[in-house]
Amino acid sequence: MSERLFIRLGKTSEHSCSWLVWSEQEQEIIASGELPDAASLASLTERVGNRPVDVLVPAASMTLTQIALPEKGQHQALKALPFMLEESIASDVDDMHFVVGPRQGENINVVAVEHQQMQQWLSWLSDAGLKAKRIVPDCLALPLEQCRWAVMSFGEEYLLRTGEGAGVSLPQSWVSLALPKLLVDAQQQATDQQAIDVACYSDNVQFETQDLVLTAKPLELPMMVLAKGILHAPVNLLSGVYKPKREYSKQLVLWRNAAIITAIVIILALVNKGLAISQLNQQTAELRSQSEAIFKTVSPGINRIVNIRSQMDSQLRSMQGQGGGAAFFEMLDGLKPAFTQVPQLKPTSLRFEANRNELRMQVSADNYAQLDKFKEIVAKDFLLEGGAMNSNDDSVTSSLTLRSK
Repeated sequence: MSERLFIRLGKTSEHSCSWLVWSEQEQEIIASGELPDAASLASLTERVGNRPVDVLVPAASMTLTQIALPEKGQHQALKALPFMLEESIASDVDDMHFVVGPRQGENINVVAVEHQQMQQWLSWLSDAGLKAKRIVPDCLALPLEQCRWAVMSFGEEYLLRTGEGAGVSLPQSWVSLALPKLLVDAQQQATDQQAIDVACYSDNVQFETQDLVLTAKPLELPMMVLAKGILHAPVNLLSGVYKPKREYSKQLVLWRNAAIITAIVIILALVNKGLAISQLNQQTAELRSQSEAIFKTVSPGINRIVNIRSQMDSQLRSMQGQGGGAAFFEMLDGLKPAFTQVPQLKPTSLRFEANRNELRMQVSADNYAQLDKFKEIVAKDFLLEGGAMNSNDDSVTSSLTLRSK
């Protein structure tokens, strides 16, 4: 879907919420605005439709920090991450939600936010009927654009991104106090002492230091800048216990539906198999009746048939030396596989010419395909001449002349 809804929540329900609908396909803003508080989020429900919802939250509501963590044994060390940060975080680590960000050298970025704060944001969205695809600290949505830092003025605050997974949200009046500490940390990590280039997305940003060089970027709505950057943000707070359960439920529903469909298919297959066996038994019985009727026709002296094959063999032996009789029964016996494989085809008349040793038949089938299949089978053992084929509403008839090879 080309249109996306972006929302920036406040720290408390009384703070205003900014929103924007952006069309990726048209590369333009569809609509934007600001809501007075979190309770007003419900007014966005109609705008959402089936659009994905990407949520920004203030970095001032959490702690973005770094911790030295060698790559070797990182997986085991991450399990102890809350206790490693216990001294640097004022809150009880048991009350915190930790999200690991990208690595920078020997340091790894970490975002720590209180569970209570996460639950508040999620409850606001849930009450408004909104489901977030991702929740990202606002400063990490600032595009770096090949610069080391990025900055933007948002209301009375500065959003400052100081690395791939690091940043802060500061009241503009605090910049002069916080900036020296941020510069010291940056210089400790840098391999050179050159001035830090900063991607600047506002025209009212001023830093009174020569250690920062502002590179002006195209001026756009602050929410537009964040909307473009959030899709590439390195952190999503919807992880761990907050990973959307709807994704798991959706997969579970898919598997459940697949299991139901599989069970239905198996049941239908068994029913179909049973019907096929029943139909085959019925066709076999009909073929047996037809064979017995034909046998009685050519053997008037036999009234009761117990085992048609045995009686046919006996009849053939008794007719040895009687010319065409033996040849006739041999041909009938040779036709049995063809009648078995094409049970829908039925003989309507038989005539045997002893002097020419040929059998003439009038047959009836449901369609031309059955007649062709019968001919193909018979032609393996007999010389076959087919007469004209006629069709009516529900059957196809033809005359066939067979001779022994």
